[in-house]
Amino acid sequence: MKRVVNKLENSKVEVICDIETEAWKEYQAKAFTKLAGNLEVKGFRKGKVPTDIAKKHIDQGSIFNEAINLSLQPAFEEVLKEEKLQPFARPSVDVTKVSDTELQLKFLIVLAPEVKLGNYKGLAIKKDAVKVEEKEIDEAIEKLVAQNASLVVKEGEAAKGDTVVFDFVGSVDGKEFEGGKADNYSLELGSNQFVPGFEDQLVGHKAGEDVEVNVTFPTQYVPELAGKKALFKCKIHEVKEKVLPKLDEDLIKDLNIPEVKDEASLREYEKKTLLQQKENKAQSDALNKVLEEIVAHADVTIAQEILLEEVDGMKKNMEEQIKQRGLTLEQYYQITGSSAQETEMKMKIEADKNLRTILCMEEIAKQEKLDVTEADVDKEMQSIADMYKMPVDRVKEILGKDLARFKAELRQRKIQDFLAKENIA
Repeated sequence: MKRVVNKLENSKVEVICDIETEAWKEYQAKAFTKLAGNLEVKGFRKGKVPTDIAKKHIDQGSIFNEAINLSLQPAFEEVLKEEKLQPFARPSVDVTKVSDTELQLKFLIVLAPEVKLGNYKGLAIKKDAVKVEEKEIDEAIEKLVAQNASLVVKEGEAAKGDTVVFDFVGSVDGKEFEGGKADNYSLELGSNQFVPGFEDQLVGHKAGEDVEVNVTFPTQYVPELAGKKALFKCKIHEVKEKVLPKLDEDLIKDLNIPEVKDEASLREYEKKTLLQQKENKAQSDALNKVLEEIVAHADVTIAQEILLEEVDGMKKNMEEQIKQRGLTLEQYYQITGSSAQETEMKMKIEADKNLRTILCMEEIAKQEKLDVTEADVDKEMQSIADMYKMPVDRVKEILGKDLARFKAELRQRKIQDFLAKENIA
């Protein structure tokens, strides 16, 4: 296959390929056979139409289109192999010549952007000092106790913080609407799970009461309900209050925290936990500052195709998350008060920042030879086995299907450790 390679700006390569006449005729023959196999002509079974009759029913344009499709992947793979190219984004292809004897393809291949690093060592970024106050320990223990609270049925009126078990039916202009009905629903008053004003109107009511709740949906809501007044008819079955357990030996035992035997050791445990969390955050914040400094002084030109591909991936991920919540894109934009254009603009900014950071980190890894060795993998797997008290072979079995991602995460950590060591004071 003859080809001409032209290097363009922004790490792009244009490759013009002329498919040999003999190979092109073979592709056309295969295309005809495939099309004939799916051809339906009255009087003949599908795929059993005689060749001379099939030729009358299959136009040359359809043969060319199918033959081009058959030729694309082999031609592209040959280009990559022979020219030693590694695409960084989806390529584009144009057919520049086509006849029964010739086919010319033009591939536009986007390669990894060239990265010119500035200084990435000795930046002397200071990590914030951290400490834990006694008040923070108190709050952590209070939260821990609250997590072990039990719900007990109460006879009196519901108050904020109580949980109400009730049935409700919602209507707008006298008509029930989709999603506005439920039986035996448990709602913690004050949790703000429902439309503003709804939970407040259940406060002060008891089990057995019927309550009419009037609310107005926010203007930023699903279009069919946005800004409309609604009536919810509620039937309260139970009111439950939280009963906090005492911080005593029984609770501490139930917590089942290693080396925690009493309140003093629990306070020490919470202090160490909080301190480690703050240390991790301080380290992460400092590393982010290091990366921002490195990216700010690096020269990276990102092709538009790469940026758009990254944004496209972000869009698909967002759409999937929205779909899992039971919403459409239009409903999401209505609820959040945003738009497709505004969201895409924000995504482009985020994608550009992410790509520049990743590309700089990859270039540093390349220059410093920060590769993940089999010894690194074995050591990490052994560490996981020790942590979860399982055989290392079991860890290898679990990670086997995800080994590539596991290695990528190890490599990322290796780069981060190098940058932290060289730049965080």
